[in-house]
Amino acid sequence: MVKIILNNEEMSIKVGRTVEALLKQLEMDRSERIAIAVNDQVVSRSDWPNHQLRDNDRVLVIAPIQGG
Repeated sequence: MVKIILNNEEMSIKVGRTVEALLKQLEMDRSERIAIAVNDQVVSRSDWPNHQLRDNDRVLVIAPIQGG
């Protein structure tokens, strides 16, 4: 199990250690329009399946907001 800081809240990843495993745990679909940064570095969508998360990584999940 890996402990991370997700959008400024501590949480544990229960299965797997990748960005994609985190998305599955959060019940988010890869097709959603989101961007992910780990420790202030954007992670390319193509790297999500392989990008390993480590204890105390700071993960930011950003979704676009529509407005007018």
